[in-house]
Order: sequence, then C-alpha cells, then structure tokens
Amino acid sequence: MPYYYLTNHSKTMRKLLLLGAGLFIGLWGMSQTIVDTLPQNKNVVLEEFTGIHCGFCPDGHKISEQIAAANPNDFFAINIHVGSYATPSAGEPDFRTQWGTAISGQSGLTGYPAGTVNRHLFAGMSQGTGTAMSRSNWSTATTQTIAQPSYVNLAASADINLATKEMTLLVEGYFTGTGAPASMKLNVALLQNNIEGPQSGSSANPSQVLPNGNYNHMHMLRDLLTGQWGISIDTTAQGTFFSRSFTYQIPTAITNIPVELADLEIIVFIAEGNQEIVTGNKAVINYITPPGVFNVDMKIENKTTTPGLCDVSVTPKVLITNTSTTNTADTFNVEYTMNGGTAVSQLYTSSPLAPGDTMTVSFPSINITEMSNQINFAVDVDDAYHLIDIAASNNLTATPVFYNMPVATIGTIHSETFESYADYDEEIDNALVLNPNDNPAFVLSKGGVTGLTTELGGFGGSTYSYFVNLYSISAGGIVELMFRKIDFSGNTQYGMKFNYAYAQYSSENDKLEVMVSDDCGSTWTTVFNKAGANLKTTEPVSSGNFFPTPQQWKAENLDLSAFNGKSNVIVKFKVTSDYGNNLLIDDINIYNNTNVGIEKPENTNMVNIYPNPAQTSTIIDLTLSESSPVAYTIINATGQVVLTQNLGEISAGSHLLNVDLTNLSAGIYNVNLLIDGRLESHKLIIK
Repeated sequence: MPYYYLTNHSKTMRKLLLLGAGLFIGLWGMSQTIVDTLPQNKNVVLEEFTGIHCGFCPDGHKISEQIAAANPNDFFAINIHVGSYATPSAGEPDFRTQWGTAISGQSGLTGYPAGTVNRHLFAGMSQGTGTAMSRSNWSTATTQTIAQPSYVNLAASADINLATKEMTLLVEGYFTGTGAPASMKLNVALLQNNIEGPQSGSSANPSQVLPNGNYNHMHMLRDLLTGQWGISIDTTAQGTFFSRSFTYQIPTAITNIPVELADLEIIVFIAEGNQEIVTGNKAVINYITPPGVFNVDMKIENKTTTPGLCDVSVTPKVLITNTSTTNTADTFNVEYTMNGGTAVSQLYTSSPLAPGDTMTVSFPSINITEMSNQINFAVDVDDAYHLIDIAASNNLTATPVFYNMPVATIGTIHSETFESYADYDEEIDNALVLNPNDNPAFVLSKGGVTGLTTELGGFGGSTYSYFVNLYSISAGGIVELMFRKIDFSGNTQYGMKFNYAYAQYSSENDKLEVMVSDDCGSTWTTVFNKAGANLKTTEPVSSGNFFPTPQQWKAENLDLSAFNGKSNVIVKFKVTSDYGNNLLIDDINIYNNTNVGIEKPENTNMVNIYPNPAQTSTIIDLTLSESSPVAYTIINATGQVVLTQNLGEISAGSHLLNVDLTNLSAGIYNVNLLIDGRLESHKLIIK
C-alpha cells in the first residue's frame, strides 16, 4: 500500500495514506465508519478576511458568531488575517499565514471585513465582481446555501496525543448524488480559538474583549494541511466512498503564536477546483493521554478589587477551579506579575482540588508605584509530571488596567501646549491617559499626515495638538486625559482655557466633557459638556479624516472658581466616540488670578463692532496694545464660515476695519477675531 508525503513550510512531515480507487469500492463496507450515507443539504464554510487594524472587523466577527449560533453544525467560520489591515506594527503579533493572500486574491474583495460563503458568486451581493461579500450579506447567503442539496457528505475525526503532540486525522466522504466533476479538491484547515491580541474597533464585539482590554480572536486560520488548494479526489460517482488519513506533528508555535491543543479546530471542505466549495464539516477531536497521566482543566479568574485612583497598594487575588469531571489536581502553581515585573508564585501540594472544586488564592499586598498598572495571573500543573492541562486558554487572566494618581501636586497652575512631543506620542507629561482599549489618541502635527500642509496646532498658530481619531474609534469608545493634582488652596479666581476643533461625520454625537474632582476621583463635577452639533466647530466632514484649518478652531474659557481653596484638584478631558469624525485639543491653560496666562500675559486690546445690528457693512473698531497678527472669521447660525480675512501684522494703536456685508443674508452671526493667537468672539446681527 503506497504512502505519499506532504511537507509544510516548517518542514514538518505530513503522511497521507492513499488507497486505490478500486479498493475503496471493494472495501467500503468495512472501511466506512463516520460519514453519513443519506443525502444531506450543503454546509457553509465562511472564509472571513480580517485584520487587527480593521475597525469594522469585530462587527464582522460578531455577525459570524450569530450566524453560527442560528445554524449549529451547518456553518463553519475560517478567519483569515490578510492584507494591509493584518500587517502588524512594531511589537504586535503576526496572525497572517502563507495561505491567506492567494485565497483573498481569488475572492475579489474591495473592503474589510469581507467574506466568501462557499466561494460562491451570489447575484447582487458581491463587493465587486468576485465572490467576496460585505458582512451584511453573509446571513442571506448562508440561508440560501444550507437550503440546497449536496451531492457529497463529509465527516472527520482526529486523535491528538498529548505526550507527543501528534495528530492523526481521518476524513471520509460519500457521494450521495450526481453532478460532481470527475476530480475534486479536499481541503483540511487547522484553526485556533482564544488567541489574545490587539484589535481595532473591539468595542463593537464586547463579548470578545478580555479584562485587560485585549481581544480574544476566534477561528483563526493557522495552517492548511492539504496545501493552498487541497488534494485531488478522483472517485466522485454517485455511491462512491473515499477516505484519507493524515498524520500531523503539531508545532509548538506558528509565526511565534503558541499553539494551544485544547483550542484547535479542524475544518474540512471539498471544492470543485479552487473555487466552488460544495460542503464542509468540523472534525471531532479526541485527546489521548499516556498511561499514568491524567488530564485536568485548571481555570483561573481575577478576583482582585480594583484600587481607587489614590490607593497606595493592591492585594492580588484569584479564584482557581478544577473544571475536570474526573481527575483531582493535587499539584498546581499560581503566580502573578505586575507591570511585567518579577513573577511571584505559590505552589500548592497540600490543597488538592477535586473535580469541580474551587479555591481563592490571595497574595500579600503590594505597593502601587506606577501611574498605569495591570496584574497578570497564571495557573499551571507543569511541576506535576502526572498531570496535563490542555485547556491553556483559561490558565491566564488579568486585572483591568488600573490607574494611580501620585500623591504630590504639580503646582498651582499648569499649561500643556503639546509642543514638546513627537508625532504619535501617546503619553503626556504630568497626566494619566486612560485608554485601556488602546483607541487611537496621540499628539499629532501636519508632519504626521501625508500630504497635509495646514498646521495642526490651535488656530494654526503652533505645530502640535492632541488628536483623538474618532473617525476610527467605534461608538462607545472612550479616551480620558487626566492631569495630575494641582493645588488651588493658595489662590483664587481659577479658570481654564483651551482650544478645540471638531467636525461631525454626518450627524453623530461624539462628546467632549471636562470634569473636575477634589476628592481623588470619588466624585466628578462636569464643567463642560458638548456633543454632536453643539460641539462642532465647522460643518460635517464625511469625505475622510477631519483636519482643521485655522478658522475651524474654537476657544473656551471655563470658570473653575468653585474649586478655589482646594488643595488637590484633578482636571480631566473625557472624549466619548459616536464613530463620527476627529477632535483636536490644544493650548490647555489652568490659571488663577495671579497668572491668568502662562505663556503670554493678558493684553489690553479693545474691540468694538458697530453698527450692530448692521445692514450692508459694519466696522470693527480695534485698539491693539502691541503689534499683533490679526484675522477675523464670520460664521453663520449653522456654523458655516461665510467670510474670512487674514489682515497680517497690524501695528499697535487704533484701527477701523470696514467689513462688507452685502453678500450676507439677514440673521445672527459670530465674528471671531484672532489677535496674536487669542480668540475673541462677538455677536453680529444683520437686518
């Protein structure tokens, strides 16, 4: 009986047992063991093209899981990380495979996420001219497919030896009907669940977001045991049975991603060539333990009480469960690391956990020394040769990211202009950035945006600002910029100035709040709260990312005098996404009556506008205390800029600026004057 070998990219030998076609028919009664011989309808194989930087992909994952739940045993997802959205940044895991590019290439996809249902072209559902469809069409295509009869049935069973990590796989097929081509392609895909990693837009699929903010990736393609397009099946007549056996040495890792035996899935499918998939199925996996070795399933859950913002210590605590139904875990180890530091462990040999038993493990309290913190926990039975725990995905847990406010204040006033940073810097001096889901928020200049020529500092007067990329943050995503404690006790008349620019995408209600606490975050007072149309500084921008012109900024001056006399005042900016467009913040200045402007002292400029109300013209009567650049913008009631003029440098003294209003209709307008980087706003009525 001849053997043929397939070699994969890691040089692991896979053994393929091929029986002669005549022997299939003659021995069918003895060899057929698992495949059904009665006619069945088609099963669906969804090849979903995804990536860690694809903001809409988690919504695709959620839709796929909903379809699977509605069609148990008839729908199987294969998530393929491929394309530019799957390209990892520095320090990120690489979930791509050598197979994905060719599969996505023959689908004709034009956007992400995309998916093919059995690689079939569905009329009116294609993204372009190929088989790839947007996620809104997957359910309909699935319903149509599983209603169709299949001329072939598939079944598969795998044994995984836990000692050798060798898998033997049996795939069987039976042709119940006519219409099959003379030669078909059998494919075997190895998938893995519960792979932790980053993911843009993860809040769209909250059930897969882990406590530490990372994403739990499911059904991820790791390898194709049968190569790019499968192996040939040449006995396809009605009533024909076929069987194929594989031996596969499971690697420790694929592209540096550990392979966890308990999280593996095997999907088999048969296709008419490289394109049309007829049906598929999921293999039943059996785990084989060596003599004298017992399988347990140790589960760990975080039970640590999240510290308050000003707590100085934390007590690590977890719950350990032996979820095995038959075997006792008499030896196990529990450990934690805080912020990637030295591991602290406790070995348990005198506290055996019977099947189903639980134990709470507490460690001694530890001091909190960093502003952003996380504790990671693990449980294992590695010190017990007679125990194996294959369900490694539940051996790890972590606290949510928690933050700590240093005890010392940073002064009686504070200014942040963002000019001391580089593009894409995420951490801000003397501040906590509360962003556990790693939403895109960072310092940015025009130099960080290809082709942009407009300065991104406030009113175009500086280089950098703080950029919250709401264009790429799913609805509900939150970013908070929280400044360290400031001492208001020795001065009065506190306030805060800042500049911001924002555009909606269409009618979304992205929100900016400024909040103040004098009890270390136990309670917060909201001093600024605007969203959507009330927040916008210009008209909606739906043709890509919003980057403001100098005229599209707005200045705010908030009264913080309610906190006069308080010694530990915390100010934070909280941005909540509604998946609209971008928000930029700059020139934050927390001041008091002894130092109203940190960067520039207040001037004695005088502005008067008359006549007001006006008809065809008005005069801006301007007196400057010193030579200054001057520009003005007139904005109508809907926020649209209707007139703008940059007057350049104007000398100190009095000036009368005549403004022609003949092209403006009656209404109420704002006249925004920008004088030496400072904004003054005045109402103007045109009759």
